[in-house]
Amino acid sequence: MGKKNKYKQEEEKPKPAAAAPPPAQQQQPQQQRQPASSGPSTSAASGGWQTQSGQQQQRSQQGQGWGGQQGTQQQRGQQGQQGGYQSRGPPQQQQQQGGYQSRGPPQQQQQQGGYQSRGPPQQQQQGGYQSRGPPQQQQRGGYQSRGPPQQQQQGGYQQRGQQGQGQGSYQSRGPPQQQVALPPQPAGTIKRGTIGKPGQVAVNYLDINMEKMPAKAYHYDVKIEPERPKKFYRQAFEQFRVNQLGGAIAAFDGRASCYSADKLNTKTPNGEVTVTDAHGRTLKYTVEIKATNDLEIDLNSLRNYMSDRIFDKPMRAMQCLEVVMAAPCHSKSIRAGRSFFKMSEPGQRRELDDGYEALVGLYQAFMLGDRPFLNVDISHKSFPIAMPVLEYLERYGLKAKINRDTNLGNSRRFIEPFLKGINVVYTPPQAFGSAPRVYKINGLSMNPAISQTFEADGKQITIANYFKERNYQLQFPQLHCLHVGPPMKNIMVPIELCRIEAGQALNRKDGATQVANMIRFAATSTNERKAKIMNLLKFFEHNLDPTVSRFGIRIANDFIVVSTRILNPPQLEYQGNRWCPVRNGSWRMDGMRFLEPKPKAHKWAILYFDPPYGRKMHYNQVSDFERQMLSQSKTVSVSLADKAEIRTFTDERNLDACFGDLKKAQCDLAFVIIPQNGASYDVIKQKAELQHGILTQCIKQFTVERKLNPQTIGNILLKVNSKLNGINHKLKDDPRQPMLKNAMFLGADVTHPSPDQREIPSVVGVAASHDKYGAAYNMQYRLQRSALEEIEDMESITLEHLRVYYQYCKSYPEHILYYRDGVSDGQFPKIKNEELRGVKAACAKMKINPKICCVIVVKRHHTRFFPNGEPSQYNKFNNVDPGTVVDRTIVHPNEMQFFMVSHQSIQGTAKPTRYNVIENTGNLDIDLLQQLTYNLCHMFPRCNRSVSYPAPAYLAHLVAARGRVYLTGTSRFLDLKKEYEKRKIVPEFMKTNPMYFV
Repeated sequence: MGKKNKYKQEEEKPKPAAAAPPPAQQQQPQQQRQPASSGPSTSAASGGWQTQSGQQQQRSQQGQGWGGQQGTQQQRGQQGQQGGYQSRGPPQQQQQQGGYQSRGPPQQQQQQGGYQSRGPPQQQQQGGYQSRGPPQQQQRGGYQSRGPPQQQQQGGYQQRGQQGQGQGSYQSRGPPQQQVALPPQPAGTIKRGTIGKPGQVAVNYLDINMEKMPAKAYHYDVKIEPERPKKFYRQAFEQFRVNQLGGAIAAFDGRASCYSADKLNTKTPNGEVTVTDAHGRTLKYTVEIKATNDLEIDLNSLRNYMSDRIFDKPMRAMQCLEVVMAAPCHSKSIRAGRSFFKMSEPGQRRELDDGYEALVGLYQAFMLGDRPFLNVDISHKSFPIAMPVLEYLERYGLKAKINRDTNLGNSRRFIEPFLKGINVVYTPPQAFGSAPRVYKINGLSMNPAISQTFEADGKQITIANYFKERNYQLQFPQLHCLHVGPPMKNIMVPIELCRIEAGQALNRKDGATQVANMIRFAATSTNERKAKIMNLLKFFEHNLDPTVSRFGIRIANDFIVVSTRILNPPQLEYQGNRWCPVRNGSWRMDGMRFLEPKPKAHKWAILYFDPPYGRKMHYNQVSDFERQMLSQSKTVSVSLADKAEIRTFTDERNLDACFGDLKKAQCDLAFVIIPQNGASYDVIKQKAELQHGILTQCIKQFTVERKLNPQTIGNILLKVNSKLNGINHKLKDDPRQPMLKNAMFLGADVTHPSPDQREIPSVVGVAASHDKYGAAYNMQYRLQRSALEEIEDMESITLEHLRVYYQYCKSYPEHILYYRDGVSDGQFPKIKNEELRGVKAACAKMKINPKICCVIVVKRHHTRFFPNGEPSQYNKFNNVDPGTVVDRTIVHPNEMQFFMVSHQSIQGTAKPTRYNVIENTGNLDIDLLQQLTYNLCHMFPRCNRSVSYPAPAYLAHLVAARGRVYLTGTSRFLDLKKEYEKRKIVPEFMKTNPMYFV
């Protein structure tokens, strides 16, 4: 997934089915949501492949910190422009099961299941459904929403819970005068979706007032010498602007460009400026500016790209205004990626443990929709806390007071990873009479100061004595020194004279405790998230900034409101034609059995860790696990033999013998109980899948000892059934929305190493379905050079998937629906030109010509939805309902694109997934594609919840993660082909258990 954002705060993660709330909970009134639409039809988020220019900085926020989850919602004024649907019908009308009922004359009976729409012309609105039944009537299915007309907000649904409510449809009513229709689409735009229950939601985009913006701006190249240090470039340019340019207003990007609304005088005779750093050192720079080859930027392109129907993104104008909008932020904050982090207030620091603190930043980016918007959001990132290095060692590194006997030699491996690469301020003793300096740490010295020697004035001297000779007695001469500055120069400075510099944005992977603490801090309701965004906007005061004012732009002080549609969830079919309704993104299997378990009684074993010394696991806990697993497997029809073979292993080497014996005994499945320390998950999977070819299900010892309840066992059985080639459930056929027949669902993802581990290769994961329901998948993984975005080996991967599909279905697919994850906007053309070419080449080799639809799945963006109302018991974070689609106003007019929230967020603000359709040779209808995408989010086998993006892409992510597991323990990768050959999965095993990787 590109760099997968490790802090997926809203984590819908397959933390498997926290069982859906019991039916009684569903009866609570949902809080009022306020629908309606904004603006004319469609619109744009950040991306479109046909128009992306090379210089576009990819919107995959790279150094971006945590897409932290929070914000607050102020009650929005009713903005019912063209947009919600009006829904009501006469009181005596009967509600049908499960569909929408659309208004007609009072005596009219509604048939079961279809749509019927007619009624007096003045009440009939364009394109919507109107549904209502008598208040006392319990329809089978869904929410009945109504209230007296004066309570009903404009364009909205007011939900009122009623006893005995059932599953699936909505019943809604509003005052008769409320006619709202979806906005007509401008000529020539792409068709947008129409199905679903209409509504409105606020989005974290601000309108930009460009009435006073000049028609053009000017772009200049800026050259600053010397090249290093770059961190004072802004100060140098600012001095140059004031002194040499006579205070002319110009926005500098911090590197090599500046933009101005006026022509600048490039003939400045003397570009020398002097900059003073925070420690009183002075640096001299020479600044010169010259006009670029293409001096003028057409700012009008932002005003009229919609009316002229020129769909090429006015890229240069957007880049210029992005630099202008950043002007107010630099002086008040630390920049990382596209976010500006505010230093923590005194006494309000959020510590993350290990010497880091969490800072909150404002993310901002220009977006093109129906009109230009400023997308504003918050980011979270960890920064090292500014403090003396001694204090760091006492509080975090050693967790002990430092005295004359402290020795860092033994703790080196805990301390160095934190210190390496961090900047410290070294303050020489007063006797030295020199100013403090900033250095980067390379690590600790070989020996303590008392014995570490270096050459001074031709003789060897210890560091402690060197300082002593200059009238400074080291307090802790037995501590190691810090090796700082250019590595070749061997500069050593005593730890006690150094402090960690404030405000350093580091590009490093955070530890597990930091991540957990960060999520706790970052996952908040939409209301709190909005409040945080608004506070930061107040803090930066864009509209008061002279640069922003000179460019004649103003940003609005509140979010825009857009039209939404809520799609109906599919119903899920289990064994014996029993089906299960989805409520609020999850469902319960109560008494249902898996759709297609394999009938044969599987031989199974349980392996647990029995070390020669230390804490052992009790045998009776293992046999209790066996008993519970066996009894619960019967209730869902997973067929396990009556007894498991229970074995112990003492260490990793001993595992080989166990797996070898089980393989000989033709064991179908081994549960491996992983100890807290001992054999690791990665080693177990490598041995089982790359060497022996045996199916394993790992479970932590802690879980078996402390958390063994029916829910945990149920969640494990979801995975076990899939691994044993069973099918958990399928989508119930819906005659109103027939789905694709004979289709192969393909998902692909590439995971990259973090920036500080670039020597590790990237891992490609591809999963493809091979059954008629889109529920059974097989996998392929590959290694390729680090950070390469497109999949090089797509042809051979697709050939393999087509072969497996044919083996199971006895025919080739007529449709290939390809969900591609982990691609930034600038890469869309590469996927279209290279990866899809590989897929087509594979099809051509098989002499088939299926229709291909390629959908890019984008999670790394900063668009969030903010419904009205407050968090409640059943919607703790005040998120939109699962199934919410936005494909107007904020999507690009010339691109087939939509946002969808398909999951119920467990913590924090739900992150919508953005879908960009870049190839659609079968001309699939947008309504079909949106419903199909939503349905596939219910097919993830690990949990009884709808997940945040379609199962094929999610499974591809698991495949890539498994490929990453196979790399553990190796740090040098010379020839990737050979490395891959060494890590091939046992072919027979892949054939018998293609879905072993869930």
